[in-house]
Amino acid sequence: MYRVVLFFLYALSMLPLKVHYAFSGFIAWLLHSVLHYRRSTVTANIARSFPEMTYREIETTARDFYRNLGDVIVESVWSLTASTEKIGRQVRITGTDTLNRIMDLNRNAVIMVGHLGNWEIFTGLPDLRSRYGINIDNRDFVYVYKKPSSRTAEKIISAIRTRHGSCSIIESRNILRHIIRHREGRQAFFFICDQNPHSGATRFVADFLNQKTYMIEGPENIAVKMGMPVLYCGLIRHGRQDNEAHFELITDNAAGCPEGYVTSEFARLLEKDIKEHKATWLWSHKRWKKRIV
Repeated sequence: MYRVVLFFLYALSMLPLKVHYAFSGFIAWLLHSVLHYRRSTVTANIARSFPEMTYREIETTARDFYRNLGDVIVESVWSLTASTEKIGRQVRITGTDTLNRIMDLNRNAVIMVGHLGNWEIFTGLPDLRSRYGINIDNRDFVYVYKKPSSRTAEKIISAIRTRHGSCSIIESRNILRHIIRHREGRQAFFFICDQNPHSGATRFVADFLNQKTYMIEGPENIAVKMGMPVLYCGLIRHGRQDNEAHFELITDNAAGCPEGYVTSEFARLLEKDIKEHKATWLWSHKRWKKRIV
């Protein structure tokens, strides 16, 4: 099944990007108007996050969300065979001085990101030093991921993320062992931190998008235990073929911060970016399926 699906995706990826964007419109219409893919979840999440919105504004934001989701899907497929140079033309990185200052300390760093914009396209970047002036090798950009339950899905996602050798990936269950083993390293570990934590986790509650929200604590706990600096990376989509990653420092040593500070700052910075780019966050996640009183 994996080989059949991957062969189909590779063949599809060779089509021009303009054709992919035509497919994106069809995918958005299919998900929103035919399959009603999590429409109630999307609508409820937007309404609770922005109670000042009218129904028309909520529906417009929801439709724009499905359009962005369609773009994320087709761009991910297109990137399978697109060169890193072509992908690099779609991406700009700001806040590199902040990132370089931290990496020049010759220490590992935690980078906290959310499901904003197109979070997948950043795994296929050209040489970071020559293209963006970032003082780190591509292989030391390490993306931490949660293993999907489907083995086929995991292999396909891994193939997309490692196709260009532009980054490294590591499964979340192995990350602490890896960091301890490479404690003298100089790597940037990207954690997607806006999922709903599983029920067995110790859960921190933040005020996020107008409601009490459980937040994942793992990245903060690792950073505190290892005395690592932490940065926020906002993935902003200004339009098709115009994606920005901007870096902001949360702390240069998490071990010296009050408990919950790192996670609270991540929530604050992500919320700020979501409010400015509402339709590009992944509203279909069931982040508030358990209401907190």
